Amino acid sequence: MQTLPVLYGMPGSLYTAKVRSYLRKQRIAFEERPAGDPRFMTEILPQIGRWIIPVVQLPDGTLLQDGAVIIDHFEAKGLGHGPRALPEDPVLAVLSHLFELFGGEGLLRSAMHYRWNFDADNLDFLRADFGSTLAPGASTAQQNEVFQFASKRMRAATVAFGVNATTLSEVEASTIEFLQRFDRHLANTPYLLGSTPTYADYGLIAPLFAHLGRDPLPSSLMKKISPRVWRWVERMNAPDADAGEYLGKARDWLNPMDNAQTLEAMLQFIAEDYLPELAAHVEFANSWLGKRPDLAAGTNGHPKPGERAIGITQVQWRGHSMDVLVMPYRLFLLQRVQDAAQRLNTEQDRQLRDLFSSTGLSDVLKLRCRRRVLRKGHFEVWGPETDASP
Repeated sequence: MQTLPVLYGMPGSLYTAKVRSYLRKQRIAFEERPAGDPRFMTEILPQIGRWIIPVVQLPDGTLLQDGAVIIDHFEAKGLGHGPRALPEDPVLAVLSHLFELFGGEGLLRSAMHYRWNFDADNLDFLRADFGSTLAPGASTAQQNEVFQFASKRMRAATVAFGVNATTLSEVEASTIEFLQRFDRHLANTPYLLGSTPTYADYGLIAPLFAHLGRDPLPSSLMKKISPRVWRWVERMNAPDADAGEYLGKARDWLNPMDNAQTLEAMLQFIAEDYLPELAAHVEFANSWLGKRPDLAAGTNGHPKPGERAIGITQVQWRGHSMDVLVMPYRLFLLQRVQDAAQRLNTEQDRQLRDLFSSTGLSDVLKLRCRRRVLRKGHFEVWGPETDASP
C-alpha cells in the first residue's frame, strides 16, 4: 500500500531537479523511483500518454505531471512544512515566476551544451548515470544500448535548442556571464529573492543542479568561477536553510526597488539573452494559430497529442541566427508571469513597470498569445480565442 507520494524521475533530469528540491525544502516525505522502474513504464506512462518526467503519484493514485503543476498542487493544499514558494509581496511574486520561466527554459542551451558536447569529460559519467536509471538491473550491454538511444535523442534536442557550430562560443560566454552575475547576487542573500527559496529558485535549480552542477565538466567550471552558486546548489538540495555563512546578513525578502543592483543585473541578462527568443515564440504561435481558426479549444492540433513542439522559428541571438523549436509550454510559463502581474494594485504595477523598463523587460508584459495555453490530461492544449492585446 503506497503511503507516500512517489516521484518518478532521474538524478540527471533537469525538470526532476525542480520538484525534488521543492519536496526536500518543504520537508515533504516522498519516495523517488527511477524512470526505468517497470511500474513507471507499464502503469504510469499509459496514463500520462507520453514519455515525460517528472511524474508524482499521490497515495490515492492521482498522477501529477510537470514541475509547476506539482509544486502548485502541494502549495494549494498547504502540505509543505516551510515558507511558501510564492512570496506574499506581489512584485516579488511576478519576479519569482519570471525566474521560474527563465531557469527551466532560458538556460536550456547552456544545460544541453555542457552535457552533450564534452564527451571527453562527461561521457563515462553520463553512460553510467543514464544506463542505471533508465534500465536498472539490466546488463551493462543493455544499459549501454539504452544510453545510446537516449543520447541520440538528447543530442538532436541540443541542436533544436539552438546549439550549433556557429553558436558554441556564445553559449559558453552566456553561461559564464550568467553564473558570474548570479554569484555576485548571492554575496548577500542565500536564495534569489531573500532568506527562503521560491519558484524562482526552483526554476533555476533545474539546470543548475541536474546538468551544470552535477555533470563532470560544468560542475568543475561552476566551482571555479561561481563558488557561491555551487553552494546555492548544495543549499537547494538540503532540507534545512543551510545558510550559516549569511548569519546576520540575510534579509527575509529583497526590495527590488532599493539597492538591488545585482538583481537588476540578472533581470537585464534575461532581457538580453532570452527575451528575443520568447518574443519569437509568441509571434510564431500567433501565426500558427492564425492558420488554424477551426482548431477546437481543449486540443493542441497534433496528430499525436503528446508532441510538445509546434514548429521551428528563427531567432536572432547574440549576433547569430539560429533555428529553435517552438514549444507552447514556454507560453504556459509566461502566462504565470503575466497573471501574477495582473494581480498588482496601481502602485505595485508602477513599481514593476519601472523595474522592467530600466532592465529592458517591458515586453514581458506585452507578449500575448491569441489563445491561452492550458493543461489538460497531462498535455498542453489551446484555450479559446482571447484578446491578444496587453
